[in-house]
Amino acid sequence: MICMKRNLLYSLRVLVLIILALPEQVFAQTEKESPTPVSVDCVQRHIETLASDEFAGRSGPTALKSAEYVAAQFEKLKLKPVFTEDSFLQPIPGPVDEAGLATTAGWNVTGCWTPAGAKFPDEYLIIAAHHDHLGSRKSGIYYGADDNASGVAMVIEVARSLILSDIKMDRSVLFVSFDLEEHLLFGSRWWTAHPPVPLENVKFVVVADMLGRSLGDLPIKSVFLCGAEHGLGVRNILSDIPFADSVKPVLLSDDFVGLRSDYGPFRDRRIPFLFASTGQSRDYHTMEDIAAKIDFEQVAAISTGLARLLIAIGNKENAPEWIESPEIAPSEVKAILEICKQIDEHAQEWKLTSIQKFFVDQTRSRAERILSQKTITAEDQRWLTRTTQMLLFTVF
Repeated sequence: MICMKRNLLYSLRVLVLIILALPEQVFAQTEKESPTPVSVDCVQRHIETLASDEFAGRSGPTALKSAEYVAAQFEKLKLKPVFTEDSFLQPIPGPVDEAGLATTAGWNVTGCWTPAGAKFPDEYLIIAAHHDHLGSRKSGIYYGADDNASGVAMVIEVARSLILSDIKMDRSVLFVSFDLEEHLLFGSRWWTAHPPVPLENVKFVVVADMLGRSLGDLPIKSVFLCGAEHGLGVRNILSDIPFADSVKPVLLSDDFVGLRSDYGPFRDRRIPFLFASTGQSRDYHTMEDIAAKIDFEQVAAISTGLARLLIAIGNKENAPEWIESPEIAPSEVKAILEICKQIDEHAQEWKLTSIQKFFVDQTRSRAERILSQKTITAEDQRWLTRTTQMLLFTVF
């Protein structure tokens, strides 16, 4: 026994000497792959600015003001302009006016960051949000704090996080703020039709829309991540990284939510993507979507998680490849079941009709049956897709 103790002490001494002799880079590698946490104060400042009276709902002239605000932030961060004449702004043409002159309907914003020593500098990841909203009406200003000042704040602060962290990444990142999302995604449609880089070089896209509230104001601290199933290996990457301490990432099929935001034109071109959203609140597209109701810590936490995701994908030897017809996972069915349970608990408060309650009950019952099976059939998947889309449309 004494001999064993002496051997153990000797081994520990040797181990300590080896550790002390190792170069600092061995320990610094993990730090270098972790971004600086996104600042809550910075997120709050952007959202309160963009959702202020001065920006008047970010439509038309005030959407241009928003685009210029984002471009100014990109310039401060020393991102590289990608459009003609070294501009961050991409004009989106509008209809010809009465004098026969061309007009501009909106402005997309894009800046590029290529990390030092990147192995694949001509391959791009995109992280994007839309800066436009509904503007002002006779009734007042539609501030759009959640939709989508929260997403724009995320894009700006993820850029800051990656740059200040001196992150090792093997691919370039395009930071994008789209205009005219509220007009049938016209801004992102124009961007993908007139991209500043070849679209075949775009390997992965993250689009965020509404990060500061929760689905129907339900008490769930979750961010829904839709579309991971279309990117080979993306689900595994998300399970491997520490996404966020205070917000639970929930994977959902993009088919469940339908076409909801600017990831659409990229999905149509079979570019792997992820749509991040905490869901449509009860104040969606009303004048009550104000900065005072935003959970700024939640937005910052999700932003840090998305930065971690970019780093993980950016350093993969092989970028995600498109999966045409993916299968849904049991965890996605569990997520729908949890939403149904939460709706049940708030049915009286929300004054749901008997038809709505019946629909929620049917969805819950079917989800429970699917989970009790060993496999999810193609018919189950089709039924769940149709039902979830209808659930989101009728209840929220």
